[in-house]
Amino acid sequence: MAVSKSQEQKWQAESDASTMATYQEIINDKARMNRAIKVAKDRAKDLNKRASAMSNVASFGNGGKLSRGTSRTASRGRRK
Repeated sequence: MAVSKSQEQKWQAESDASTMATYQEIINDKARMNRAIKVAKDRAKDLNKRASAMSNVASFGNGGKLSRGTSRTASRGRRK
């Protein structure tokens, strides 16, 4: 059964109101906000590493060479 557009908009408004209330709670709690900022920075760092790896793979398709990662987990193959 399909949901009507007005019902979906109502649910969206309820969700948005909850999100905005949570935002206010976070902003008013400095420790909580600082923890969230730290996690956001860590995630951004991880995403940038992943984007760099993907960029490396994409350039390989254009005749480039894959470079070795600096971490042990970068290579999944056997060592000789």
